[in-house]
Amino acid sequence: MSPTKLSPHAAVVAAALAAGVLAALPALTATKPAAGAPAGPLRFAAPTAVPLTVCEVSASGNDGNVPANTRDDDLGTRWSADGDGVWIRYDLCSAVTTGAVTVAWYRGDQRRTTFTVQTSTNGTSWTTVIPTRTSSGATSLPETYEFSAATGRYLRIQGYGNSQNGWTSITEVDILGPGPGGTGSPTPRPTVTPSPAPTTSTPPPGATIVNVSSSAQLSDAMANAAAGHTILLADGDYSIGKLNGRHGTADAPITIMAARRGGAVVTGGQLEVLDSSYVTVSGLAWRNSNTLKITGSHHVRLSRNHFRLAESSSLKWIVIQGANSHHNRIDHNLFEEKRQLGNFITIDGSTTQQSQYDLIDHNHFRNIGPRATNEMEAIRVGWSAISQSSGHTTIESNLFENCDGDPEIISVKSNDNTLRYNTFRTSQGTLSLRHGNRSQVYGNFFLGGGKAGTGGVRVYGQDHKIYNNHFEGLTGTGYDAALQLDGGDVDTSGALSAHWRVYRATAVHNTFVNNVSNIEIGANYAHAPVDSVVADNIIVGAHGTLVNELRTPRNMTYAGNIAWPTGAANVGKTVGVRTVDPLLTRQGEVYRIAPGSPAVDTATGSYPFLTQDMDGQLRSATADVGADELSGAAVGRRPLTAADVGVDAS
Repeated sequence: MSPTKLSPHAAVVAAALAAGVLAALPALTATKPAAGAPAGPLRFAAPTAVPLTVCEVSASGNDGNVPANTRDDDLGTRWSADGDGVWIRYDLCSAVTTGAVTVAWYRGDQRRTTFTVQTSTNGTSWTTVIPTRTSSGATSLPETYEFSAATGRYLRIQGYGNSQNGWTSITEVDILGPGPGGTGSPTPRPTVTPSPAPTTSTPPPGATIVNVSSSAQLSDAMANAAAGHTILLADGDYSIGKLNGRHGTADAPITIMAARRGGAVVTGGQLEVLDSSYVTVSGLAWRNSNTLKITGSHHVRLSRNHFRLAESSSLKWIVIQGANSHHNRIDHNLFEEKRQLGNFITIDGSTTQQSQYDLIDHNHFRNIGPRATNEMEAIRVGWSAISQSSGHTTIESNLFENCDGDPEIISVKSNDNTLRYNTFRTSQGTLSLRHGNRSQVYGNFFLGGGKAGTGGVRVYGQDHKIYNNHFEGLTGTGYDAALQLDGGDVDTSGALSAHWRVYRATAVHNTFVNNVSNIEIGANYAHAPVDSVVADNIIVGAHGTLVNELRTPRNMTYAGNIAWPTGAANVGKTVGVRTVDPLLTRQGEVYRIAPGSPAVDTATGSYPFLTQDMDGQLRSATADVGADELSGAAVGRRPLTAADVGVDAS
């Protein structure tokens, strides 16, 4: 491809841009941040983004359709390779700044391809700039995928097969950087993700419809809301206020709903649902600057809203609080672009008791950061002063992407909570059982993508269960290890804000693959765990000590674990650990055991709670070691993508 002029393929790209074909380019618009608006990821302004020169193309392999075909200006030729993690690499001649890549997928209008994009300064050490995602499946023309500006000489695309087979096939690629008229530096933008397109909302059957089109009408409708009322907001901007002492029923809730999902935008005021019940708030776009509060209320539901609040200082976006708060639900929402301290969701309660039986499910949390030392968790459940109360909170089936705001992505500070079936992608920090006892963490996928500081689960307190989780590509150590059964700075009494010693933790049937640090015991603080069990886990990796006792636990049981060190790794703890290849095979984004694996039917423990594996498949009478049970049954659960959660998910 000529370095002195745009290629014919670049002309195809330009035409596609003009036609609105490319998926990501609305985010390339040069926009001046509003006063006080937080700066988002750095992007190139569209008028200056042009294809960069490529000196050489190479690949991990091919079937005769060679890598150079992706640079020949011909959508009729392609590069193809079969298998998970196959790659194609582009040498950009020297270190340059990039911010987007256009890819035309072979048969891209018939199938969706799963891929990642990485950059490198030396061709050896790689940084993931686009975590795992899929192509649209809607076009064979180029699609543009942008990322926060990165400097490097090399860019590679890694493929993990498509929706029909295991092949990755690309017809053309261009890598975009600042061209003539550009500054050579990225353009800061306050917001990078377009809002979901409005769709018509469906009121509850039999509802009494109250149509509103102004803030004054909305205020009047809320003041007079009764069971069975649906307040339907026409497209437009609104200021919102308090809903006080209004009660629906299970069969006839009070509903505040956008007529077209995302078309009604809250730009001012503060919603507080106070002393109310059976209330649903649905389909609104939130752009105001005040916390949404649910106070002393029950059976309040926030569903299919898009939260992207305007922040200038510390701000909690949603708080559930007050005495007699219980059975509230936050589901199918999109939370994104948080740059100031505070949580997306905070579950508090009264001064003595956390709100109980609340459900957080099928939400998409993304882009919170940069990293703070505290007070920027995506979700906080409970707090120190009420940490001895039971919350019975369930956090399930949510997607966390680039949630980098705090050492704790989720901070749990109460008893008896369940965290299951969530997917954590390229998010720095851990799911932390910071205070409280008797919580369960199972069926989650932690996918680090090699990003710095990505971690898994950190544990304090008593009688927790951690099982059926899949940890892969995490780089964190210490506080951010894949699994940290940590030491405590107090034993069984002390300040409620302290790190309480671990007693009787059960960490079984988890799978760890290619992490920098896998299982750590007692990395921080003096009081090592007591009476705990680490059993029937699979640990495979090339780094460090796979089962690493940094402090000697008291009466720890190790049994039935399989550890397979590769590269420079060592097993570490050998009692209760078999050193044998578990024969893991990568299937899509996860590693499962293959037929003939020594993990099959060799678990040593029997646990009443272990009825399924990470895929939702039934466990056999004698379970397989690790998170996966070898099975011919359909996979019921898998790592979540954006299509599975959020505003428009089914």
